[in-house]
Amino acid sequence: MTRPTKTYAIIGGAAGLGGALARLLAAGGPENTPAGAPDSNSAVWLADTPTAASAAPAMANVAFHPMDLADPAAPRALVKTITRRQGRLDGVVVAASAMGGAPLADWQASDWDRAAAINLRLPFLAAQAAQGLLTQSRGSLILVSSTATLRGQAQSHAYQATKAGLAGLLRSLAAELGPQGVRVNLVLPGWVETPQTQAFWRAQPDPQGARAAIDARIPLRRHGSAEEVAAAMAWLLSDAASYVTGATIPLDGGDTAV
Repeated sequence: MTRPTKTYAIIGGAAGLGGALARLLAAGGPENTPAGAPDSNSAVWLADTPTAASAAPAMANVAFHPMDLADPAAPRALVKTITRRQGRLDGVVVAASAMGGAPLADWQASDWDRAAAINLRLPFLAAQAAQGLLTQSRGSLILVSSTATLRGQAQSHAYQATKAGLAGLLRSLAAELGPQGVRVNLVLPGWVETPQTQAFWRAQPDPQGARAAIDARIPLRRHGSAEEVAAAMAWLLSDAASYVTGATIPLDGGDTAV
């Protein structure tokens, strides 16, 4: 493969948003994207748990990196590997997500700690590990949260608290890394077709009725696709978004706007 013009790291979500973004970046970015979009000579590193390897896009310029998302040493090991293999890093997207729900009385401290490790600590450690390379490339960091943090939802205490914490992390990172030329943004996907969302609906007593009720309140009257969210993130990674940093962007079909 020709030496890549740009290199991206995507952490988590191989079967969902992370995989969709990896396919888009490896293929050259969304159609009709303004100048400065990722090109087809980009190298994409998709890091996720070893069991997610089968979900990784089978493309020549996508490398799968097995990773324990809860291991505090894992982000630095990933960046070290990318440095050795590619010599540069232009964008990092942290799409990992630890969900889970239970009545308040049934929560264990270990459940909370795992959610905090993946949803909040991992993005911080990824930013820390990638800072040097992103500064060199004047690159971009995207944190993936959820519109669930804007609404109360029973039993999802750790998920909502830790994903909501990314809003504060966004502001501190944007303030510190902006003068170094690194852009940091936060996206809030809403109801999007991913394996996690599908599993949620299957667990409902009336999956079809519950989903229909949600779609009825969304202004666009449907779930989004992983590809639609990936297109927005690809834009944020591109030079076309060169003056966008510190932004929180809902990708939810207007659900939280009404």
